[in-house]
Amino acid sequence: MTTPAGWYDDGSGQLRWWDGTQWTTHVTAAPSATPAEPVPEVPAPEATAVDAEPFTPPYAIPSQTPLSPAVPSPGYPAASGYPAASGYPTGSGYPAASGYAPAPAAAPAGKVSVLGLVGLCAAVVGVVLACIPPIAVAGWIVLGLAFVVSLVSLFLRGAKWPGITGLGVTLLGGVLAAAIALISVGIGSALTADDSPVVAPSANPPAADDPADETEGPSVIEGAEMVVVAELEVGDCLPLVEDWEEEVFEVPVVPCDQPHTDEVYLVTELPEGDFPGDSEVQAETDRICHAAFEEFIGISYTESTLDYYWYYPTQALWTRWDDRSIQCIVISYEDVTGTLEGAAY
Repeated sequence: MTTPAGWYDDGSGQLRWWDGTQWTTHVTAAPSATPAEPVPEVPAPEATAVDAEPFTPPYAIPSQTPLSPAVPSPGYPAASGYPAASGYPTGSGYPAASGYAPAPAAAPAGKVSVLGLVGLCAAVVGVVLACIPPIAVAGWIVLGLAFVVSLVSLFLRGAKWPGITGLGVTLLGGVLAAAIALISVGIGSALTADDSPVVAPSANPPAADDPADETEGPSVIEGAEMVVVAELEVGDCLPLVEDWEEEVFEVPVVPCDQPHTDEVYLVTELPEGDFPGDSEVQAETDRICHAAFEEFIGISYTESTLDYYWYYPTQALWTRWDDRSIQCIVISYEDVTGTLEGAAY
């Protein structure tokens, strides 16, 4: 049972305020024993910080009925039932200021992993490099290093998102770089196949039963040197080769004092502009070669027993390498020695 707050005799002849849990420092004079005079009502003191300190009387509190401004109830316990002042903890019993445990410091926010950031940056650089065909190998190497660094960063302290992002960028970048590499290889192969100039036969090719058809391949012709079509010059002599491919890149060239059938008589270029189409290029090449035939041979094409054909660039050469060169070649149906320039037949 807890003793209610009130003024009680503390054994020193005066009343002391009991706040319900401990004695306070507030005291007042004990009321007179004359019953005719009413006990003055003493207001309860306001609680202050000093009240927290327990009071220790110099001697034990004798048994008595607690006094209060109101008429005490006969059921209140005797003073001896209240805890003695000496039973309250003294000031020396409170822990010293130095004994209080400090508040725990706030946990530091998670730091970003430096290694993870390095892996992420390396992954981005690797993707860019791997998508550039000439330096794609370097890009793949950087991507491999970025993958390892990002993976290791996941096992270190710090935020994990840079490492996870780096792994994702590395994997997606590898797929993208592989796709670009495959596309580049395919385009390169197609362009390589189209890089050969097309040989267009003249309107009057040799007859199938012509004895001159019995010729050898260019690789076994004695004294022949394979020359790129674009490097042919006026006066170059060529042996007759029947089995030409549809597209030609190199042709055999022999010394003109050696028996041959063909000779280059004009090398020029078509006008600049966009590729007009195979038909238009062939028509313009035929017109140019026909007009130059008479100047080189000495008589017009309609009067001559000789024929001519030409080479012209494909669309790939025209657009990719800006090659607009054409080569006009006169052809004899019999072996000749020396030049055909001014032959007039």
